[in-house]
Amino acid sequence: MNDNADILLIEDSQSQALCFRLMLERAGYSVEIAPDGADGWRRACSITPRMILLDIDLPSLDGFQVLGRLKRDRRTANIPVVMLTHRDHIASVQRALDLGANDYLFKDDAPYELCATVAQALEVGGRR
Repeated sequence: MNDNADILLIEDSQSQALCFRLMLERAGYSVEIAPDGADGWRRACSITPRMILLDIDLPSLDGFQVLGRLKRDRRTANIPVVMLTHRDHIASVQRALDLGANDYLFKDDAPYELCATVAQALEVGGRR
């Protein structure tokens, strides 16, 4: 476990997680990967990353459950969270923003927008 990770990536698809990690590490970020919601929640509390990339569709705890826990816990409430989703889950985007996500990223756009979205979330911690 990397106790100094810039980004905690909570993603159950190993291939997508490795692809995102490679892109982010090339941009100079350190990345910790959690393969499911429960593990992601535990790691968020133990390493307190600078930001979290959170998939919506996860085993054990889904992204909404993890997001709710993150925003209710004083240790993690101020960590910027960017939700990862597919275009066919557009209704999920509004739900995530209502629950406190700072931004969202469609997985299909990740190769083009991932690093810019991460930089913006880290810089301002603001919403889209």
